[in-house]
Amino acid sequence: LERPGSRSGSCSSNRSTPSLKSKDMEKPPTPVSKSSTPTLPGGPGGSKPPVPPALHLPNPSPFALARNADPFNAAASPYSRPNMMAFDGHPHTRGPVASTNGLNIPGGKPAYSFHMNGDGQPQPVPFPPDALMGPGIPRAARQINTLGHGEVVCAVTISNPTKYVYTGGKGCVKVWDISQPQAKSPVSQLDCLQRDNYIRSVKLLPDARTLIVGGEASNLSIWDLATPTPRIKAELTSSAPACYALAISPDSKVCFSCCSDGNIAVWDLHNQALVRQFQGHTDGASCIDISADGTRLWTGGLDNTVRSWDLREGRQLHQHDFSSQIFSLGYCPTGEWLAVGMENSNVEVLHTHKPDKYQLHLHESCVLSLRFAACGKWFVSTGKDNLLNAWRTPYGASIFQSKESSSVLSCDISADDKYIVTGSGDKKATVYEVIY
Repeated sequence: LERPGSRSGSCSSNRSTPSLKSKDMEKPPTPVSKSSTPTLPGGPGGSKPPVPPALHLPNPSPFALARNADPFNAAASPYSRPNMMAFDGHPHTRGPVASTNGLNIPGGKPAYSFHMNGDGQPQPVPFPPDALMGPGIPRAARQINTLGHGEVVCAVTISNPTKYVYTGGKGCVKVWDISQPQAKSPVSQLDCLQRDNYIRSVKLLPDARTLIVGGEASNLSIWDLATPTPRIKAELTSSAPACYALAISPDSKVCFSCCSDGNIAVWDLHNQALVRQFQGHTDGASCIDISADGTRLWTGGLDNTVRSWDLREGRQLHQHDFSSQIFSLGYCPTGEWLAVGMENSNVEVLHTHKPDKYQLHLHESCVLSLRFAACGKWFVSTGKDNLLNAWRTPYGASIFQSKESSSVLSCDISADDKYIVTGSGDKKATVYEVIY
Protein backbone atom coordinates (compact mmCIF):
# COMPACT_ATOMS: atom_id res chain seq x y z
CA LEU A 1 0.00 0.00 0.00
CA GLU A 2 1.20 3.48 -0.81
CA ARG A 3 1.10 5.85 2.14
CA PRO A 4 0.27 9.44 1.20
CA GLY A 5 2.99 11.80 2.29
CA SER A 6 5.33 9.13 3.63
CA ARG A 7 8.84 8.56 2.44
CA SER A 8 10.15 5.35 1.03
CA GLY A 9 11.47 2.80 3.45
CA SER A 10 15.03 4.08 3.33
CA CYS A 11 16.69 5.41 6.46
CA SER A 12 17.11 9.12 6.33
CA SER A 13 18.89 11.71 8.38
CA ASN A 14 16.52 14.33 7.05
CA ARG A 15 14.34 15.23 9.99
CA SER A 16 10.78 15.95 9.04
CA THR A 17 8.98 16.23 12.33
CA PRO A 18 6.09 13.92 13.24
CA SER A 19 2.96 15.29 14.79
CA LEU A 20 0.05 13.71 16.59
CA LYS A 21 -3.36 13.52 14.98
CA SER A 22 -6.43 15.45 16.12
CA LYS A 23 -6.11 18.58 18.19
CA ASP A 24 -2.72 17.66 19.54
CA MET A 25 0.42 19.14 18.10
CA GLU A 26 1.92 21.13 15.29
CA LYS A 27 5.33 20.85 13.73
CA PRO A 28 8.02 22.50 15.89
CA PRO A 29 11.20 24.01 14.59
CA THR A 30 14.05 21.52 14.60
CA PRO A 31 17.19 22.41 16.54
CA VAL A 32 20.31 22.34 14.45
CA SER A 33 22.83 22.02 17.25
CA LYS A 34 23.82 18.64 18.58
CA SER A 35 25.33 17.72 21.85
CA SER A 36 28.96 16.78 21.40
CA THR A 37 30.23 13.53 22.84
CA PRO A 38 33.96 12.91 22.96
CA THR A 39 35.02 9.75 21.19
CA LEU A 40 38.41 8.22 20.65
CA PRO A 41 39.69 7.70 17.12
CA GLY A 42 38.61 4.37 15.72
CA GLY A 43 40.38 1.63 13.90
CA PRO A 44 40.82 1.25 10.17
CA GLY A 45 37.84 1.19 7.86
CA GLY A 46 36.30 -2.20 7.30
CA SER A 47 34.13 -3.75 4.64
CA LYS A 48 30.39 -3.46 4.93
CA PRO A 49 28.62 -6.54 6.20
CA PRO A 50 26.25 -8.47 3.98
CA VAL A 51 22.70 -7.58 4.81
CA PRO A 52 19.32 -9.21 4.81
CA PRO A 53 17.10 -8.44 1.85
CA ALA A 54 14.15 -6.12 2.23
CA LEU A 55 10.95 -8.09 2.53
CA HIS A 56 8.15 -6.29 0.74
CA LEU A 57 9.33 -2.71 0.80
CA PRO A 58 10.11 -0.99 -2.49
CA ASN A 59 13.33 0.56 -1.17
CA PRO A 60 15.96 -0.35 1.40
CA SER A 61 15.03 0.27 5.01
CA PRO A 62 16.17 -0.89 8.39
CA PHE A 63 13.74 -3.62 7.61
CA ALA A 64 16.53 -4.44 5.24
CA LEU A 65 18.49 -4.07 8.49
CA ALA A 66 22.12 -3.13 8.15
CA ARG A 67 21.94 -2.19 4.49
CA ASN A 68 24.35 0.69 3.91
CA ALA A 69 25.72 0.19 7.42
CA ASP A 70 28.53 2.59 8.01
CA PRO A 71 32.07 1.19 7.97
CA PHE A 72 34.04 1.06 11.18
CA ASN A 73 34.56 4.64 12.31
CA ALA A 74 34.88 5.50 16.00
CA ALA A 75 35.58 3.68 19.21
CA ALA A 76 32.93 3.43 21.88
CA SER A 77 34.82 5.13 24.70
CA PRO A 78 34.66 7.25 26.76
CA TYR A 79 30.97 7.18 27.61
CA SER A 80 30.68 10.70 28.89
CA ARG A 81 27.48 12.69 29.04
CA PRO A 82 26.80 15.08 26.18
CA ASN A 83 26.53 18.75 26.93
CA MET A 84 22.97 19.66 27.72
CA MET A 85 20.80 22.62 28.47
CA ALA A 86 20.99 22.86 32.24
CA PHE A 87 18.24 24.06 34.53
CA ASP A 88 18.65 27.80 34.95
CA GLY A 89 16.82 29.23 37.93
CA HIS A 90 18.27 32.72 37.45
CA PRO A 91 18.36 33.49 33.73
CA HIS A 92 18.58 37.24 34.40
CA THR A 93 22.10 36.78 35.78
CA ARG A 94 23.35 35.32 32.52
CA GLY A 95 24.86 37.04 29.53
CA PRO A 96 23.20 37.42 26.14
CA VAL A 97 20.84 34.60 25.19
CA ALA A 98 21.63 32.68 22.03
CA SER A 99 18.96 31.51 19.66
CA THR A 100 18.48 28.18 17.90
CA ASN A 101 15.88 28.19 15.14
CA GLY A 102 14.14 31.09 16.80
CA LEU A 103 13.96 29.44 20.21
CA ASN A 104 15.78 31.24 22.99
CA ILE A 105 17.91 28.93 25.09
CA PRO A 106 19.42 30.07 28.39
CA GLY A 107 23.16 30.48 28.18
CA GLY A 108 23.22 29.58 24.51
CA LYS A 109 23.60 25.82 25.05
CA PRO A 110 22.15 23.70 22.29
CA ALA A 111 18.75 22.27 23.10
CA TYR A 112 17.85 18.77 22.02
CA SER A 113 14.68 18.17 24.09
CA PHE A 114 11.48 20.02 23.28
CA HIS A 115 8.18 19.89 25.13
CA MET A 116 4.84 20.31 23.40
CA ASN A 117 1.53 20.55 25.16
CA GLY A 118 -1.96 20.88 23.69
CA ASP A 119 -1.30 24.16 21.88
CA GLY A 120 1.54 22.62 19.90
CA GLN A 121 4.13 25.25 20.73
CA PRO A 122 7.59 23.68 21.17
CA GLN A 123 9.59 24.81 24.17
CA PRO A 124 13.17 23.81 24.98
CA VAL A 125 13.09 21.78 28.17
CA PRO A 126 14.86 23.24 31.23
CA PHE A 127 15.93 20.03 32.92
CA PRO A 128 15.34 19.90 36.68
CA PRO A 129 18.40 19.91 38.97
CA ASP A 130 17.97 16.21 39.76
CA ALA A 131 17.67 15.14 36.10
CA LEU A 132 20.88 13.10 36.29
CA MET A 133 20.94 12.34 40.00
CA GLY A 134 19.10 10.20 42.47
CA PRO A 135 18.40 6.52 43.04
CA GLY A 136 18.06 4.45 39.91
CA ILE A 137 19.69 7.01 37.58
CA PRO A 138 22.90 5.71 35.95
CA ARG A 139 26.08 7.77 35.81
CA ALA A 140 27.57 5.98 32.81
CA ALA A 141 27.91 2.64 31.02
CA ARG A 142 31.08 0.62 30.60
CA GLN A 143 31.68 -1.89 27.82
CA ILE A 144 32.68 -5.19 29.43
CA ASN A 145 32.39 -7.79 26.67
CA THR A 146 31.99 -8.26 22.94
CA LEU A 147 30.14 -11.33 21.65
CA GLY A 148 31.33 -12.23 18.16
CA HIS A 149 28.15 -13.64 16.66
CA GLY A 150 29.50 -13.73 13.09
CA GLU A 151 26.42 -12.30 11.37
CA VAL A 152 24.49 -9.06 11.72
CA VAL A 153 22.81 -9.19 15.16
CA CYS A 154 19.20 -8.20 14.58
CA ALA A 155 17.81 -9.30 17.96
CA VAL A 156 19.09 -9.65 21.52
CA THR A 157 17.65 -10.56 24.90
CA ILE A 158 19.03 -11.09 28.42
CA SER A 159 17.91 -13.81 30.83
CA ASN A 160 16.55 -13.09 34.31
CA PRO A 161 18.53 -13.53 36.49
CA THR A 162 21.32 -12.09 34.36
CA LYS A 163 23.43 -14.99 33.12
CA TYR A 164 22.72 -15.69 29.47
CA VAL A 165 22.50 -13.41 26.45
CA TYR A 166 20.70 -14.61 23.30
CA THR A 167 21.79 -13.10 19.98
CA GLY A 168 19.73 -13.57 16.82
CA GLY A 169 21.37 -13.36 13.42
CA LYS A 170 21.04 -15.23 10.15
CA GLY A 171 19.37 -18.60 10.64
CA CYS A 172 20.34 -19.11 14.27
CA VAL A 173 20.29 -17.83 17.83
CA LYS A 174 23.53 -18.08 19.80
CA VAL A 175 23.53 -18.39 23.59
CA TRP A 176 26.31 -16.74 25.62
CA ASP A 177 27.14 -17.16 29.29
CA ILE A 178 28.12 -13.63 30.30
CA SER A 179 28.72 -14.67 33.91
CA GLN A 180 32.03 -15.99 32.57
CA PRO A 181 34.31 -12.98 32.07
CA GLN A 182 35.35 -12.41 28.46
CA ALA A 183 33.42 -15.41 27.17
CA LYS A 184 34.42 -15.57 23.51
CA SER A 185 32.32 -18.46 22.25
CA PRO A 186 28.64 -19.34 22.65
CA VAL A 187 27.57 -22.16 24.94
CA SER A 188 25.00 -23.29 22.38
CA GLN A 189 23.53 -22.50 19.00
CA LEU A 190 19.83 -22.80 18.13
CA ASP A 191 19.25 -23.26 14.41
CA CYS A 192 15.96 -21.54 13.57
CA LEU A 193 13.90 -20.63 10.53
CA GLN A 194 15.90 -21.25 7.35
CA ARG A 195 19.66 -20.89 7.09
CA ASP A 196 19.55 -17.63 5.11
CA ASN A 197 16.66 -15.99 6.94
CA TYR A 198 17.33 -13.33 9.53
CA ILE A 199 15.92 -13.59 13.02
CA ARG A 200 14.15 -10.37 13.95
CA SER A 201 13.00 -10.96 17.54
CA VAL A 202 13.85 -13.27 20.44
CA LYS A 203 11.79 -13.29 23.64
CA LEU A 204 12.23 -15.29 26.82
CA LEU A 205 9.27 -16.27 28.93
CA PRO A 206 9.62 -14.92 32.48
CA ASP A 207 10.72 -18.31 33.83
CA ALA A 208 13.62 -18.29 31.30
CA ARG A 209 12.79 -21.90 30.33
CA THR A 210 11.21 -21.05 26.97
CA LEU A 211 12.49 -18.90 24.10
CA ILE A 212 10.31 -17.68 21.23
CA VAL A 213 11.99 -16.76 17.95
CA GLY A 214 10.52 -14.87 15.00
CA GLY A 215 11.95 -13.46 11.82
CA GLU A 216 11.92 -13.58 8.04
CA ALA A 217 9.75 -16.67 7.86
CA SER A 218 6.07 -17.42 8.36
CA ASN A 219 6.70 -19.56 11.43
CA LEU A 220 7.66 -18.77 15.02
CA SER A 221 9.87 -21.30 16.80
CA ILE A 222 9.28 -22.15 20.47
CA TRP A 223 12.39 -23.53 22.17
CA ASP A 224 12.55 -25.59 25.35
CA LEU A 225 15.64 -24.39 27.20
CA ALA A 226 15.11 -26.61 30.25
CA THR A 227 16.43 -29.74 28.57
CA PRO A 228 20.19 -30.50 28.57
CA THR A 229 20.24 -29.65 24.88
CA PRO A 230 17.74 -26.93 23.84
CA ARG A 231 15.13 -28.24 21.42
CA ILE A 232 12.20 -26.91 19.41
CA LYS A 233 9.02 -27.95 21.17
CA ALA A 234 6.56 -26.24 18.81
CA GLU A 235 6.25 -24.06 15.75
CA LEU A 236 3.49 -21.52 15.18
CA THR A 237 2.67 -20.79 11.54
CA SER A 238 0.95 -17.63 10.34
CA SER A 239 -0.14 -16.43 6.93
CA ALA A 240 2.31 -13.50 6.96
CA PRO A 241 5.73 -13.98 5.35
CA ALA A 242 7.63 -12.46 8.29
CA CYS A 243 7.51 -11.45 11.94
CA TYR A 244 9.18 -8.15 12.84
CA ALA A 245 8.70 -8.13 16.64
CA LEU A 246 7.34 -10.18 19.56
CA ALA A 247 5.83 -9.51 22.97
CA ILE A 248 4.85 -11.91 25.77
CA SER A 249 2.01 -11.36 28.24
CA PRO A 250 3.12 -11.00 31.88
CA ASP A 251 1.37 -14.28 32.75
CA SER A 252 3.26 -16.10 29.94
CA LYS A 253 0.02 -17.38 28.45
CA VAL A 254 -0.04 -15.31 25.26
CA CYS A 255 2.47 -14.27 22.60
CA PHE A 256 1.88 -11.34 20.24
CA SER A 257 3.68 -11.18 16.90
CA CYS A 258 4.00 -8.12 14.65
CA CYS A 259 3.48 -9.33 11.12
CA SER A 260 4.86 -7.91 7.89
CA ASP A 261 1.28 -7.71 6.56
CA GLY A 262 0.33 -5.28 9.34
CA ASN A 263 -1.62 -7.72 11.49
CA ILE A 264 -0.87 -8.46 15.14
CA ALA A 265 -1.21 -12.20 15.67
CA VAL A 266 -2.27 -13.35 19.14
CA TRP A 267 -1.07 -16.84 20.08
CA ASP A 268 -2.22 -19.08 22.93
CA LEU A 269 1.09 -20.57 24.05
CA HIS A 270 -0.44 -23.43 26.04
CA ASN A 271 -2.54 -24.69 23.13
CA GLN A 272 -0.10 -23.40 20.50
CA ALA A 273 -2.93 -21.87 18.51
CA LEU A 274 -3.74 -18.57 16.84
CA VAL A 275 -6.64 -17.13 18.83
CA ARG A 276 -7.04 -13.63 17.38
CA GLN A 277 -5.61 -11.11 14.95
CA PHE A 278 -5.64 -7.38 15.59
CA GLN A 279 -6.11 -5.64 12.25
CA GLY A 280 -5.48 -1.94 11.67
CA HIS A 281 -1.96 -1.23 10.45
CA THR A 282 -1.97 -0.76 6.67
CA ASP A 283 1.70 -1.71 6.32
CA GLY A 284 4.07 -3.89 8.32
CA ALA A 285 3.77 -3.82 12.11
CA SER A 286 7.35 -3.11 13.18
CA CYS A 287 7.44 -2.90 16.98
CA ILE A 288 5.42 -3.75 20.07
CA ASP A 289 5.24 -3.48 23.84
CA ILE A 290 2.74 -4.50 26.51
CA SER A 291 1.72 -2.79 29.73
CA ALA A 292 3.00 -4.27 32.98
CA ASP A 293 -0.53 -5.32 33.98
CA GLY A 294 -1.08 -7.08 30.65
CA THR A 295 -4.22 -5.13 29.75
CA ARG A 296 -2.92 -2.89 26.97
CA LEU A 297 -0.77 -3.41 23.90
CA TRP A 298 1.10 -0.76 21.90
CA THR A 299 2.21 -1.31 18.31
CA GLY A 300 4.08 0.82 15.79
CA GLY A 301 4.00 0.45 12.06
CA LEU A 302 5.53 1.26 8.71
CA ASP A 303 2.19 3.01 8.04
CA ASN A 304 3.38 5.94 10.21
CA THR A 305 1.01 5.10 13.08
CA VAL A 306 1.20 3.98 16.69
CA ARG A 307 -1.87 2.12 17.92
CA SER A 308 -3.00 0.98 21.35
CA TRP A 309 -5.17 -2.09 21.89
CA ASP A 310 -7.39 -3.13 24.80
CA LEU A 311 -6.55 -6.78 25.44
CA ARG A 312 -9.58 -7.40 27.64
CA GLU A 313 -12.03 -6.20 25.01
CA GLY A 314 -9.95 -7.16 21.98
CA ARG A 315 -10.22 -3.82 20.20
CA GLN A 316 -8.17 -0.84 19.12
CA LEU A 317 -8.29 2.06 21.58
CA HIS A 318 -6.29 4.86 19.99
CA GLN A 319 -4.30 5.75 16.91
CA HIS A 320 -1.50 8.32 16.83
CA ASP A 321 -0.47 9.52 13.36
CA PHE A 322 3.05 10.64 12.48
CA SER A 323 4.81 11.86 9.34
CA SER A 324 7.47 9.14 9.63
CA GLN A 325 7.60 5.38 9.78
CA ILE A 326 7.76 3.93 13.29
CA PHE A 327 10.68 1.57 13.87
CA SER A 328 10.75 1.09 17.66
CA LEU A 329 8.77 1.81 20.80
CA GLY A 330 8.62 1.10 24.51
CA TYR A 331 5.96 1.56 27.16
CA CYS A 332 7.22 2.80 30.52
CA PRO A 333 6.84 0.00 33.11
CA THR A 334 5.53 2.49 35.66
CA GLY A 335 2.91 3.77 33.23
CA GLU A 336 1.83 6.98 31.51
CA TRP A 337 4.64 7.42 28.97
CA LEU A 338 5.27 5.79 25.59
CA ALA A 339 8.62 6.36 23.84
CA VAL A 340 8.69 6.03 20.05
CA GLY A 341 11.72 5.78 17.75
CA MET A 342 11.26 6.90 14.18
CA GLU A 343 12.71 6.65 10.70
CA ASN A 344 13.33 10.41 10.62
CA SER A 345 15.76 10.19 13.60
CA ASN A 346 13.42 11.60 16.24
CA VAL A 347 12.53 10.01 19.55
CA GLU A 348 9.14 11.14 20.87
CA VAL A 349 7.84 10.49 24.36
CA LEU A 350 4.04 10.68 24.47
CA HIS A 351 1.76 10.88 27.47
CA THR A 352 -0.71 8.07 27.03
CA HIS A 353 -3.84 10.01 27.98
CA LYS A 354 -2.94 13.70 27.72
CA PRO A 355 -1.93 15.84 24.71
CA ASP A 356 1.55 16.14 26.12
CA LYS A 357 4.83 15.02 24.54
CA TYR A 358 8.57 15.50 24.37
CA GLN A 359 10.58 15.39 21.17
CA LEU A 360 14.24 14.40 21.47
CA HIS A 361 16.94 15.17 18.90
CA LEU A 362 20.24 13.39 19.47
CA HIS A 363 20.11 10.66 16.82
CA GLU A 364 21.28 11.51 13.33
CA SER A 365 19.56 8.67 11.52
CA CYS A 366 16.68 6.27 12.03
CA VAL A 367 16.04 4.95 15.55
CA LEU A 368 16.15 1.17 15.25
CA SER A 369 15.49 -0.04 18.80
CA LEU A 370 14.27 1.29 22.13
CA ARG A 371 13.96 -0.19 25.61
CA PHE A 372 12.89 1.07 29.04
CA ALA A 373 14.74 0.18 32.22
CA ALA A 374 12.62 -1.89 34.61
CA CYS A 375 12.53 1.00 37.10
CA GLY A 376 10.95 3.22 34.43
CA LYS A 377 13.24 6.16 35.23
CA TRP A 378 15.30 5.90 32.04
CA PHE A 379 15.34 4.27 28.63
CA VAL A 380 17.78 3.61 25.82
CA SER A 381 17.51 3.99 22.07
CA THR A 382 19.86 2.85 19.30
CA GLY A 383 20.28 3.96 15.73
CA LYS A 384 21.69 3.59 12.28
CA ASP A 385 24.02 6.43 13.35
CA ASN A 386 25.94 3.84 15.48
CA LEU A 387 24.70 5.46 18.70
CA LEU A 388 23.38 4.07 21.95
CA ASN A 389 21.62 6.89 23.83
CA ALA A 390 20.31 6.69 27.40
CA TRP A 391 17.56 9.17 28.29
CA ARG A 392 15.77 10.30 31.45
CA THR A 393 12.03 9.57 31.49
CA PRO A 394 10.06 11.46 30.22
CA TYR A 395 11.84 14.68 29.30
CA GLY A 396 14.90 13.12 27.72
CA ALA A 397 17.89 14.53 29.56
CA SER A 398 20.86 12.64 28.10
CA ILE A 399 22.31 10.32 30.73
CA PHE A 400 25.07 8.79 28.62
CA GLN A 401 25.90 8.10 25.00
CA SER A 402 28.07 5.45 23.36
CA LYS A 403 29.30 5.39 19.76
CA GLU A 404 29.65 1.90 18.33
CA SER A 405 31.42 0.78 15.16
CA SER A 406 28.31 0.18 13.04
CA SER A 407 24.53 0.51 13.05
CA VAL A 408 23.02 -0.59 16.37
CA LEU A 409 20.02 -2.69 15.41
CA SER A 410 18.76 -4.08 18.71
CA CYS A 411 19.09 -3.70 22.47
CA ASP A 412 17.92 -5.08 25.79
CA ILE A 413 18.31 -4.09 29.44
CA SER A 414 18.64 -6.72 32.18
CA ALA A 415 15.77 -7.07 34.65
CA ASP A 416 17.92 -5.61 37.43
CA ASP A 417 18.86 -2.58 35.25
CA LYS A 418 22.57 -3.41 35.66
CA TYR A 419 23.44 -4.48 32.11
CA ILE A 420 22.67 -3.40 28.55
CA VAL A 421 23.27 -5.55 25.47
CA THR A 422 23.26 -4.20 21.93
CA GLY A 423 23.26 -5.98 18.57
CA SER A 424 25.30 -4.53 15.73
CA GLY A 425 25.62 -4.46 11.97
CA ASP A 426 29.26 -5.25 12.72
CA LYS A 427 28.27 -8.91 13.38
CA LYS A 428 28.65 -8.70 17.14
CA ALA A 429 26.80 -7.92 20.34
CA THR A 430 28.21 -5.61 23.00
CA VAL A 431 27.64 -6.04 26.74
CA TYR A 432 27.68 -2.90 28.90
CA GLU A 433 27.73 -2.64 32.66
CA VAL A 434 25.56 0.23 33.90
CA ILE A 435 27.44 2.37 36.44
CA TYR A 436 25.47 4.02 39.26
